[in-house]
Amino acid sequence: MHQPACAVVKGFLVLGAVVLASLPVSAQRISADTVKNGHFPEALRGHLDAHPDKSIHSPSTAGSQAAAAALARPAHPPQPIVSPYYYPSSRSGSFNYGFIVGPNPFWGDGPRSTSVKTFIVPIVIKVHQVATDFSVDANNNLILTGIKDQDATYDPTAPAPPCLGTKKNNVPFTLAVQSPIFENHHWVWGGMDLGDGQYNETFQRANFWNATGEDPGSYHMHLDTQTLPAIVIDFPKGTGIGLPQSSSYLGYSTCAPTALVDISLFDNYLDYVTIPQMAAAYGVNSGNFPMFIAGNVLWGAVSGQLPYYEAEAAGYHSYSSVDPAQTYGVTQFGDETVFTWPDAVPLSHEVGEWMNDPTGTNDVQLYNVNAAASPTGPAACQGNYEVGDILAGFFMPPVTGKNGYTYTLQELAFFSYFYGGPSFAANGWYSSNNTLTTDAGPVCGP
Repeated sequence: MHQPACAVVKGFLVLGAVVLASLPVSAQRISADTVKNGHFPEALRGHLDAHPDKSIHSPSTAGSQAAAAALARPAHPPQPIVSPYYYPSSRSGSFNYGFIVGPNPFWGDGPRSTSVKTFIVPIVIKVHQVATDFSVDANNNLILTGIKDQDATYDPTAPAPPCLGTKKNNVPFTLAVQSPIFENHHWVWGGMDLGDGQYNETFQRANFWNATGEDPGSYHMHLDTQTLPAIVIDFPKGTGIGLPQSSSYLGYSTCAPTALVDISLFDNYLDYVTIPQMAAAYGVNSGNFPMFIAGNVLWGAVSGQLPYYEAEAAGYHSYSSVDPAQTYGVTQFGDETVFTWPDAVPLSHEVGEWMNDPTGTNDVQLYNVNAAASPTGPAACQGNYEVGDILAGFFMPPVTGKNGYTYTLQELAFFSYFYGGPSFAANGWYSSNNTLTTDAGPVCGP
């Protein structure tokens, strides 16, 4: 393997074409009947997040050694940003444990407030194939058709007038930076004044409202932000593809194009190239949080999978294969409406889940992740403390930012939903907009 070249061009940190090894992920092929039966555009958007399989990463020895050297621990190691928790669960009848970002809310005399340095990084995607339509194969799976060789760039730092107009608030990345995820807002939920803060900071405050002893609402987990230059990632042919801007088969059109890129390849690139280079250039380390924001981009199975359309995620949070203490997040902030979730929905989802389950390994008693969206439908059992999955598709009341733009944020589930009631969250709720009115109940099973 060859290490990609690096150069600074016109203020952008430009990384050469991706050449790290990528093994195909398991197929997530979409049946055309899924779309016809009303799961459109949800079927095209994929899930709000995924968890890359770190076991399939296979860079060259030289590449791995170079990445490890770039992340060599300094004389004064970074201050840890996670805390362990150990708490009784009424659902399991036992104790549960894990790690959250920020202070432990259950320590009687421990700290109640902290901030984490957060690097916000725009991701510019380049691909060299574009599809012009959808169709089906012999097994009724949705496939991309009319694939042709064509260069396309997806840049969230560029104005997007076709979707956002020609006046202010038309740059997706700027809207993301100015969103309530990173800017303070005054929050009142269910008549309770939660004070000022960022959305996910306020969620955590409400989450542990009565868990902090004699001072309810004292919990703070603030993101101290710094914006970095864009990272440009050039996906070789066969590893990323532009999606149809309209479809005669599905009968839609969008105001802007979208790309699908290979999630395994992309995640390899972050771990072994991007984050080590950011460590060298900006001091990024495990004591802070890089948040990578793309525009109209989906992550899924592309390498070795085309022409099948296998979108898997609108973002994800994970940890580095080089330094497992280094956590990070990835999200789209789109402006079209077919392949992207509304504006800050994926961003609020990923930041919330990163705060509560930074490595994706906080186990809980199995719960039905379909309980909110389809309470009478078949159960889908899940067993991790991921605050967004249970409420995918459920939104908070619209929030107008300081810039005048109206943002959509995802509703999130509180700690007490997963570990059992009675809830110690604000208002005694089990989620941030009171959609979930009880805990997850008996252990999920067939």
